[in-house]
Amino acid sequence: MLTRTFVKHNYRGLYVNGQTIRLALDPSKPITELEYPEFYDVKVTSFCKGNCPYCYQNSTNNSPHNLGIVDRFKEFFGKFNKNQRPFQIAFGGGEPTSHPEFTSLLQTCFDMGIEPNYTTNGMNVEEDLLNITKSICGGVAVSTHPHLNSIWRKAAYSFLDKEIHTNLHVIIGDKTTIDEFAEIYKEFSGKVKYFVLLPLSAQGRSNSEFNDWEYLISKIEGSPKDIAFGANFYPYLTQSRRFNVSLYEPETFSAYLDLETMKVYKSSFSSEEKRIGS
Repeated sequence: MLTRTFVKHNYRGLYVNGQTIRLALDPSKPITELEYPEFYDVKVTSFCKGNCPYCYQNSTNNSPHNLGIVDRFKEFFGKFNKNQRPFQIAFGGGEPTSHPEFTSLLQTCFDMGIEPNYTTNGMNVEEDLLNITKSICGGVAVSTHPHLNSIWRKAAYSFLDKEIHTNLHVIIGDKTTIDEFAEIYKEFSGKVKYFVLLPLSAQGRSNSEFNDWEYLISKIEGSPKDIAFGANFYPYLTQSRRFNVSLYEPETFSAYLDLETMKVYKSSFSSEEKRIGS
């Protein structure tokens, strides 16, 4: 079990078996935004061969890998003490597994006492990656891009065959994507840990936004424990009593680090920089 305590923010965090338990030191007061987040999204690279037409990061296969990311990672997190380091990190991109230093980055993260996780489109899932993922990662999220249907499915089943904690990331845009999610749910329910739903945003290469909340919830029976919602669904969730959600803004506990620029933002969807530490 890992613990973090920040009296200034009325916060104590416990990390047990991949689950975070947050406690307000004074239950009559809220937890305030952490100077040292308990969770980071970390961008590894802008390179990706997926060519998704809705990529909010605008990643391409013409984007060169920025080398030296392991040293940058060590420099950034190495100055934190044990209480200040996050419980876990989710590496993304671009396609993080395409970076030549990626497995070294995973090992470095683990050796620093931080649990590594990552998101992938499944294009580079080979035996070496499966083995290190099984050995040191908390889990992996496979993005279910429709135009990469055979690729992500093969990757997802490869992770599941290795008994790796596997989530599926599903981008929700219009009714078609909601219907596709319903089919994916039928196929993988009981196999993957979570289906993480992410609303389409008009950012990067996307000109469209999600706007079919009522249709989406009509396709979800009850309040399934294996369906999770991305941070950008927060405004919808706070207006609904159907799903159990945190009372806190997602950025209260998290941050987004770009290893290419070494800038920290509120989230991967935000251009607002975030200060770490006092």
